[in-house]
Amino acid sequence: MATNSTATFDLLPHSKHVDWESSETTFRMYVGYLSLLFDIGVLTYHFTTPFHPKFYVKTARRRILQLHILSGCLEIIACVCAFYAEDPTKYAYAAAAFGAIAHVPSTFYQIPTVLGIKAFLVPSLGLVTALHGYFAINLVLNPTSFYYLLSTYLTVHIYAWSRVFFALYYRFKLFEGHRFSAAMLTSGTLLVPSVLGLRGNIGLITFVIISDIILRSTGTVEFWKAWTTEHPRELASNPEKKVVLEALVTAAEVSNAVESLSVQEPKDRYSRICATVMTANARNTSPREKAYAVFRAIDVNRDNELSVGEFKDFLIACGISTFEMEDKLMLEGLFQNRKVVTADDFCAWFTKSWIHSSSISVPRMPSTPRGQAKLVFDTLDADGSGALDLVELETLLTSWGLPRNEAAGYLKDHDKDHSGTIEFQEFYDTMGTVWKFAIQSFIDEGKIRIEE
Repeated sequence: MATNSTATFDLLPHSKHVDWESSETTFRMYVGYLSLLFDIGVLTYHFTTPFHPKFYVKTARRRILQLHILSGCLEIIACVCAFYAEDPTKYAYAAAAFGAIAHVPSTFYQIPTVLGIKAFLVPSLGLVTALHGYFAINLVLNPTSFYYLLSTYLTVHIYAWSRVFFALYYRFKLFEGHRFSAAMLTSGTLLVPSVLGLRGNIGLITFVIISDIILRSTGTVEFWKAWTTEHPRELASNPEKKVVLEALVTAAEVSNAVESLSVQEPKDRYSRICATVMTANARNTSPREKAYAVFRAIDVNRDNELSVGEFKDFLIACGISTFEMEDKLMLEGLFQNRKVVTADDFCAWFTKSWIHSSSISVPRMPSTPRGQAKLVFDTLDADGSGALDLVELETLLTSWGLPRNEAAGYLKDHDKDHSGTIEFQEFYDTMGTVWKFAIQSFIDEGKIRIEE
């Protein structure tokens, strides 16, 4: 029996005429059976676990996700029925319809807001989804084709496999900080060869590289930074950014605790700061207060402006090389082609970066829902104002990979007193999906530190 797209005839039913002598077909069948097994776990997860909070920002996004899950389930059932039926035609048509009309379009709708590193995942998911649509359309034209039936069935499973790999990496603490991206890429490199052979991965890698080269040459610095930043499923930060921020906070603590540092030579001063990075305890102050203290600590000439040179010197002293600075776009993110920044500029950049980046110290773990919501609220309230403003909501949404412009609508939906901000009571009453998800994320990631 032919197992490629040139097949014009397939023996029926498919289940009785699988060519187990073919290593390629055997591999595809084993992946298919494992996919069906994992479907059970993934569906159990979906029906017992609330959606990620990003799907509650817009009602349309949540409805599309529900359509995506339903159409995917129906497509899988139709594919299985077609595999075992004496006449697979009607089931093949049903599977193709669920895929081409509902599942593929709903996937394309969600791709721009995918978590993880968009530079890898958007092009690769786009390619796999296009393949899914291609196979579904060809299944309509060739409803008795085993190749198109199995290929349609396999390409619909990229998310199921990503959940399996994510759980595996989480269990063994692998790829921390990049777990979602690693899981999606692993599932892609497994499924693409199962439908296109080994040349599929070469095509996938080539497509991702070409897409990113084009976007890098046409996009802005801000776009490229967001495009290459990990957007974790949890409320977590980039580990490398966390190291830098911890070093900055330590600089503030040491500068305030040891006044003599302010009159020492910069090299000695930075060396002493960096020597205490791993041992200093964070002061219980708001991110904006930390930011201003940090600014004073690294503003060597005390002119109330921070130069590129001053900031570079400090990062180098923290162990960040010049190459890494450029690679992580740290300087561009703060200075944006300016030679100096003011204290306000630095504080705005720091508080934006600080959210979700540091551990949270509490006397004891809150035991009530209200206490847990307050802990999350205080973490998101970067400037310590007692309310979440538009900038803080923008930071929250963009950390999930969502468009910044959705924050205004989200604020309007939850700002019941029309004050222009979200106070704690509004947060507790109307944003339960956020704080319940966040508190569990804090626990899972070990971000909550009980003070002794």
